[in-house]
Amino acid sequence: MESRQQENENQVDTQSKTVEDPHKIAERFKSENAVIVHSVIQTSLWGKENSVIVFYESRYTEEGQYPHEYQYIDAYLLIPNEKNDYKKVLISRFEDDNVDTEIQSVFFANADSDSKKELIILSTCFHSLEYLYDGTEYTTSVFDDFDTAKPPKKMTYLSKVSAQLDGGFEGFLEDNPDSKAQFKTAAEIKKELKKLGY
Repeated sequence: MESRQQENENQVDTQSKTVEDPHKIAERFKSENAVIVHSVIQTSLWGKENSVIVFYESRYTEEGQYPHEYQYIDAYLLIPNEKNDYKKVLISRFEDDNVDTEIQSVFFANADSDSKKELIILSTCFHSLEYLYDGTEYTTSVFDDFDTAKPPKKMTYLSKVSAQLDGGFEGFLEDNPDSKAQFKTAAEIKKELKKLGY
C-alpha cells in the first residue's frame, strides 16, 4: 500500500503532466478579427509532444469603384517550451486573388532526402467564370522539418516537390470540359511520394 507521501507525489506528478486543451491554446493566439477554421491539431512534431497546428481565417475589403471582400488563411505551428508557453511559427499564408481557400487535409510524410517527415497541407479553391471554367483547384504545399529546440519564425516551403504533387483542376475548362484533378486526397499524395522515391 502506498504511503500518503507517495500518493501526494503521484498527484503532483499527474498534475504536472496535464496537457492543456489545444483549442484553448489556439484561441489564446488568435487575433481579434480572425476565426479558427479546420480542426485544431495536437501532435508530436519532430520529437516535440503536444505541438498545435491551427488555421486562422481573416477577411478584408478592398475599397474602390467595385469593393471586393478578400479572404486568407494563416497557418501556424505552436511549439511548447519548458516554461509551458508556446512559440508561434508561421507555416504559410494561403490566399487566392479572388476566391476563398479551404484547408482539406493536413498530414506528415517523407518528401525529401532526410529521414524526418515533412508537413503537407492540401488546400482547395472553387473557381467559376461562365463559359471559361467551373470547378475546384487542388494545391499541395510541402514544408520542411526543423529543429524544434530552435524554432524558426517561418517554415521553409519546398517548392519543387510541392509542384510535383500539385493536384490540378477538376471540373469544366473551356479547352477540357471534363478536367480531372490528379491528387485530391492525402492517400493519393502519399502514393505519389512513394513513386517519386520517398
